[in-house]
Amino acid sequence: MEKNSRKEQLWDAGREIVAAAPQTYIDIDVEADGIAGYGSMLSIGAQSVNGESYYSEIRPASEEFITSNRRFCEAHGLERERLLDEARPFTEVMGEFYEWTRENVGRAMGTKAVFTAFNAGFDWAHTDLYFARAGLKNPYGVAPFDIKSLMVAYDRTWDWSKSVKSRLPQEIVPDEEFTHHALEDAQYQQKLHFGLAALLGARHDQ
Repeated sequence: MEKNSRKEQLWDAGREIVAAAPQTYIDIDVEADGIAGYGSMLSIGAQSVNGESYYSEIRPASEEFITSNRRFCEAHGLERERLLDEARPFTEVMGEFYEWTRENVGRAMGTKAVFTAFNAGFDWAHTDLYFARAGLKNPYGVAPFDIKSLMVAYDRTWDWSKSVKSRLPQEIVPDEEFTHHALEDAQYQQKLHFGLAALLGARHDQ
């Protein structure tokens, strides 16, 4: 991809818009072998608007899982038996992620952190539950921001089916694959976030 490609221009323009917001938007992705409250969150990745990143695998905390979810996670490198041996407990990971979030908010002069994700309901629910189980107040609050909603605003038809990744404007979609690695996916979705912000910002300026 050329250094000053149309995609990069849009991502850069969108980054400026998001960085100028009165809150600190942090793009987050999680991988899990179930749903919140049934199964385990197995990894979490986050990318700040200023380019700082966080990633950790998490030791399974439950004997419960949804078989299809577990198979999917294991096919993408999150093997349950390996994580039981190698990954850290969620209490340690969530404490570390809590401090990472606070540091990023501090660099933005104390503005509120906004949990940002593509299909935010899934990712936020797991993260909120694990903060609670770790005895920590969720620094992102109770109102996550779903990038998919930007597509509804951009399209103007209120057709929710157009918010799936395969139907996004190709001029903002990264060339790399969506890998289902939590940090790589957080970085991927941040480009979608920035791209849609730029497209909507340009429309607003017209």
